[in-house]
Amino acid sequence: MSSSTYRLGRGPALVATGAFTIATGVLVFAAFLLADDATWRTVAAAVAGGLAVLALLLALRFAFRPPVIARFDERGFMVARPRTRAAWKQVDDVTLDAGFLVLTGEGTARVDLRMIEPGSRETFLREVYDRLNSAHGYTRFG
Repeated sequence: MSSSTYRLGRGPALVATGAFTIATGVLVFAAFLLADDATWRTVAAAVAGGLAVLALLLALRFAFRPPVIARFDERGFMVARPRTRAAWKQVDDVTLDAGFLVLTGEGTARVDLRMIEPGSRETFLREVYDRLNSAHGYTRFG
């Protein structure tokens, strides 16, 4: 097996894009309201403008390249929130609890399955179990 990357699903990514776009609009409006001859207002307008540019860049990032939720390879896995890296051999137990996949052991990780694209969830779960089985030397009957 090669490495696999699972990104934030389209729904949550679009919600984040919308929130950052709204924040951009509010910050641009605030920058226009603050722009004046007074020094402190000019500085505040520049800060609001800078934050507006940052919010716009984040909106574009979420829209066109959502962040990585999990990455798998032969050696182990990486989960983004909270940041966890571990080898497959370090996982002692796997549970599916209320929409969360929980990997416990030396590398404890918790993945919210609602954040993954709905069409990729089954593939995601199958890959976790297959990689754990191969790491621990388990094979299927038949």
